[in-house]
Amino acid sequence: MNKKFLLPIAVFSFAVLLILVLAIRINFSAEKENSRPVDQTSVRNNDIILPSANSVLGQNFIVGIPGKTLDEEAKKFLQQIKPAGVILYSRNYQTQGQLKNLIVELQSFAKNTTGHYYFVMIDEEPGEATRLNLFKNVFDFGFPEWDRIEQDIKGMASVGINVDLAPLADFPFNKDTFIKKRIQAHTPEALVDFNKKFITLLQENHISATLKHFPGMGVFVDDPHKKLPYVSTDQKILDESIKLFGNEIDAGVDFVMTGHAVYDDIDPNVPATLSKKITTDILRDNLGFKGLAITDDLSDMPFVVGREINLVGATAESLKAGHNLVIFSHNPNKTTEVFEKLLLTLQNDQELKSLVEQNYRKVVIFKNEHYKDSLSFVQ
Repeated sequence: MNKKFLLPIAVFSFAVLLILVLAIRINFSAEKENSRPVDQTSVRNNDIILPSANSVLGQNFIVGIPGKTLDEEAKKFLQQIKPAGVILYSRNYQTQGQLKNLIVELQSFAKNTTGHYYFVMIDEEPGEATRLNLFKNVFDFGFPEWDRIEQDIKGMASVGINVDLAPLADFPFNKDTFIKKRIQAHTPEALVDFNKKFITLLQENHISATLKHFPGMGVFVDDPHKKLPYVSTDQKILDESIKLFGNEIDAGVDFVMTGHAVYDDIDPNVPATLSKKITTDILRDNLGFKGLAITDDLSDMPFVVGREINLVGATAESLKAGHNLVIFSHNPNKTTEVFEKLLLTLQNDQELKSLVEQNYRKVVIFKNEHYKDSLSFVQ
């Protein structure tokens, strides 16, 4: 072949080869990019499309159901509220198998009616409050039996519970406090150490911990299940109580529950449930808590008795105080009534409407990050 043709042919061949190499690299890069997990920061920054006002408000509610099965009455109730989650009690439990079946059915119903899975919550406190008879006698020898505690945590996870309303950070600074029987630690340091390990074990088993009852019930004699307690106490004690929560919030706890009690030295005559100073200024701003703030039960505790506010108004005020979730553990009829009246209130209360929408987004983002796979948390 004439040499004068060789050079153009060589140049052309090289160009074709170069184009092929570049095409392969671009295609590989695109496939690699597509295979990367979704950046959670991007998910957070993208606007979440809001559904109906009913559905948005529902994701601010945690509710209780009456029985051991998901009957038509319970389905109708849950369909109407479309709650963020369900709190379980002894009335919902018969056997481990029955409870697991109930939770599987609840989660399937939740996905179909709300587009998200439920928070399935329960009170299981090591050594005291229990719904499933777990953590019984785990302090019989004067120290926590961690093997038994871990076994019971795995038991909770195996039936599908994904939020434990524990541990308590309410150190009994007052020796006569009602909460003393529910706290096994004898020093604040021992309580922090126990709680941090308990929180870690829950997290390892895909269960969110709930630190309660902020900013600490260990200064009160009266039980808020019976009457609304008030206290005016040494500021140093309150500071130490708040510090206990701060130490355990640093362990990465997902939920913090406030208490139905009045701390006159912080916010006179206003229960923590309704106090923005406590829930927002101290818990959020001072301690830097970024998780979900939740009330104690609003449906069956006397925190509004004798006050110039009804339960609808109190629910609205608790949301305005900075809570992301409100609990209505009992009485579905009362829960529905409060929910429907609050839904009407949203039409004329822009501040409340905005907060409810913010809560919806925060709850949905949390669920998207924690409950990606159908019922994978039911082992």
